[in-house]
Amino acid sequence: MRAYVLVKVQTGRERDALDALDGIAALEEIDFLFGEYDYILTLQSSDTATLARLITTRVRKAPGVVQTQTLLEAPFP
Repeated sequence: MRAYVLVKVQTGRERDALDALDGIAALEEIDFLFGEYDYILTLQSSDTATLARLITTRVRKAPGVVQTQTLLEAPFP
């Protein structure tokens, strides 16, 4: 399953967060954004439990991360 995680980072902590997030094994891609969120992560996970654990233990605990929003990819009918 693929998930997209929008990440908001405390001003001035962007590099700290990027360095920590870049080390996540399930990370397929990370892009910088202009707007309400600072990064969008593309993560690949085998199931929702693994994804939830990854987000709560790695993404949300990265230095400077203040908010996340997770979007799950849905199969097109």
